[in-house]
Amino acid sequence: MRRSSKSLPLALAAFWLAGAVPALSAPPAVAPAANTPVAPAVPDGPTDTLVAALTCRTTVADLSRLLPRLRRERPTEFVQTERQYSAPMMDLYRLEEPVNAWGHESDAVLITDNRVLLLVDSPIEQATAQLERTLEESKDAPLSGALDDAHALVVYADERPGLRGRTLVGCEYRLPDISLLADPADAWRTPRP
Repeated sequence: MRRSSKSLPLALAAFWLAGAVPALSAPPAVAPAANTPVAPAVPDGPTDTLVAALTCRTTVADLSRLLPRLRRERPTEFVQTERQYSAPMMDLYRLEEPVNAWGHESDAVLITDNRVLLLVDSPIEQATAQLERTLEESKDAPLSGALDDAHALVVYADERPGLRGRTLVGCEYRLPDISLLADPADAWRTPRP
């Protein structure tokens, strides 16, 4: 079921000002990226790997080791999934403490083959409005430093059990043959000839 948003023109204007315009309908919305493939800026010093992944700040070189790194840094949170989905495959993880990304706070994170998403406990209209406010107030605007041909902001609703009435906000990594779920510790996932 499609949901309309009365604030869609405002949302599109905010994203246009930030240099990215997402479409907020099924299939998942993906903000168009800038034309130049520039790696997102990564701040100096210690960073939170999960927040960096959620906000499109993980470098292309670090993506293949993302899940093992999360399991090392947050061993009690990324060892066991709370729930798994298929078509497409998604793993839901519950965090001990909520994290903040894109103006939203949640203790639930979903990882797909090419996305790292925060599960926001509000409908897409409210989540979009909060995202708009955050982008307007952000010192990182425009988002061109984080979004490029390999990184895209995604905002969408999903109708699967446990996700209805909630919104997924995060980053899509657009690389061929990427699987953020791939980890040698999860060898059972890999099909064998």
